Amino acid sequence: MKLLLSLFLLGASLVATAQTSTYSTTHSQINDDDKTLSIQIDGQRNGQPIKYNRTFNVASLNKTEREALKNRVLDSLGLGEAPPTPPVPLAAATATNQTKVTFVCPTCSGKTKLAINGDGYSLERELTIKKDKTGFPFVVDMKPGKYIYTYWQNGVEQMQLPFTVKAGEPNEVIVK
Repeated sequence: MKLLLSLFLLGASLVATAQTSTYSTTHSQINDDDKTLSIQIDGQRNGQPIKYNRTFNVASLNKTEREALKNRVLDSLGLGEAPPTPPVPLAAATATNQTKVTFVCPTCSGKTKLAINGDGYSLERELTIKKDKTGFPFVVDMKPGKYIYTYWQNGVEQMQLPFTVKAGEPNEVIVK
């Protein structure tokens, strides 16, 4: 019985030891002038002092190799960089070079659907327009170029027409 209790306590202490947290307080200065890479780090990690001061000749290395060298040094000191920032959503990444397009439909009513398609672009909008209410106008950010819109009313395709979005100009598409 004592043996089982001893083994249990030993296992519990190993689990508790494995869950110790790490902490760092450091000051780092990294300079890269494409010829030399200078890394200076002073501080503590888990209570242990860190003092690192080294300069590398990186004239023959490209940017990726210099970045890898810096990361290897930081990893060797237990100070690896934080994980990379998550990728930017596609809508935000492509938001540059876009212009606002206003879609207007003074006579649209009932159950409507508008589909817009272009090179690498697709948008569908479905809504029910009641009397005294309107689903138009609405504004969409789009890249300059040629597009086609298809308009349905109450489940019946009414029209399919091309339109062009021009940069630096007001763009208004009159549906129907």
